[in-house]
Amino acid sequence: MRMTKMMLACALAAGAVAAMPAAAKDKVAATVPAPPAGMGQVVFYRSSHYGALISCRVHEAGKVVNKLPPGKYFIFQSPPGVHEFTVKSESTDVLRLEVEEGETQYVRCAIGMGIGVGRPNLSPQSREDFDKRGKGLDPMPPYEGKDKDDK
Repeated sequence: MRMTKMMLACALAAGAVAAMPAAAKDKVAATVPAPPAGMGQVVFYRSSHYGALISCRVHEAGKVVNKLPPGKYFIFQSPPGVHEFTVKSESTDVLRLEVEEGETQYVRCAIGMGIGVGRPNLSPQSREDFDKRGKGLDPMPPYEGKDKDDK
């Protein structure tokens, strides 16, 4: 009797998975368009929900580029040249990138262990990593600078 109930529960669970819409089963990473003429771009993404309460607010030259909560990504389009991006909590992490015209680079924000709170970390990644970890990520709208701690 007990085995029959277990088999019935497994069969119902398998049927529920089979009945799921294809979009829920086969999520793919976002399509990233080419940058505009004369520009390059950096795709920032945060796939892990670890450290969900820790901000991964990306700055360049002291100004917020955009926020990056878990499960989101945004595309930063910029003129070619050297760009220095920072994220901070109890410490600051700096990532320096050379952006070239027509190029798309990928940067993942991950939250590591800190003493008091988690530490955001920016690391350059490949398109393959974005394709793997970016499944189901939602785009962030452009940043409007309305947060209380913006400078």
